[in-house]
Amino acid sequence: MPTFIAYFIAGICTAGFVAIWFTGAYQELSTKWNSLLDLEGQLRLHERLASQVREGPDVGSAASMLEISRMLCREAEKSYNCILQKPQNRLPALLMGFRAAAKDREGKARGEKE
Repeated sequence: MPTFIAYFIAGICTAGFVAIWFTGAYQELSTKWNSLLDLEGQLRLHERLASQVREGPDVGSAASMLEISRMLCREAEKSYNCILQKPQNRLPALLMGFRAAAKDREGKARGEKE
């Protein structure tokens, strides 16, 4: 009977550890993923605005904002992929369906073939 109690307590502790581990990994990964999605939305907005003002007085500022938006999107993508590759996040990310962000999003957005 004391062995059963010890195994029961060990099982509860292990389940709690795994729950805390997966919860922490999910929060970290989902925060970075949502940030990346928001920045991609901003990038699409800046691309549309830059295409609308191609022949106007605001071409320079639209182009610089587009480049800044691309840079922020690339940095967020690097950050997300770095968080994804952390050893403590690999197993939870695999089991929860988080995948690496694509490196060639800009080409796909412009309609280039893979």
